[in-house]
Amino acid sequence: MSFLRGIRVSHAGIAAVCAAWIVSVTVALGAQAVKNPEAAKLKNPTKATPESIAAGKTAYGKYCKFCHGEDAKGNGALAPKDTHPPDLIDATWDHGSTDGEIFTSIKEGIGPKFDMKPMKAKMMDADIWNVVNYLHSLSPKTK
Repeated sequence: MSFLRGIRVSHAGIAAVCAAWIVSVTVALGAQAVKNPEAAKLKNPTKATPESIAAGKTAYGKYCKFCHGEDAKGNGALAPKDTHPPDLIDATWDHGSTDGEIFTSIKEGIGPKFDMKPMKAKMMDADIWNVVNYLHSLSPKTK
């Protein structure tokens, strides 16, 4: 019987470890979704209309495609040497996935080395929001 009692404790221990793992994964995934809490609070003032998406495509073509690629997969020919621009249409957003975080990443650039240069001197806020809408139009609906 003491052997069985050890098995019960073992099952309880396994259940506790599993529960702790589930909690830690849930917290980690939740933390991954929001990388910049202040930027995440920004709401996109521009509706994702066909006009906004078309304007975003134009702005993307003018400012972004050289590093991120024509198809937004991070394969642009003019990306700075030894950098790896992210794929902007997959399910992974390294710097936050909310519209506000994407907007802020484009506007302010991405440090610490700022391989992703700030676009605030080149693009108006409306253009950046249109690019956010354009990127969403390209990406799978899982973002």
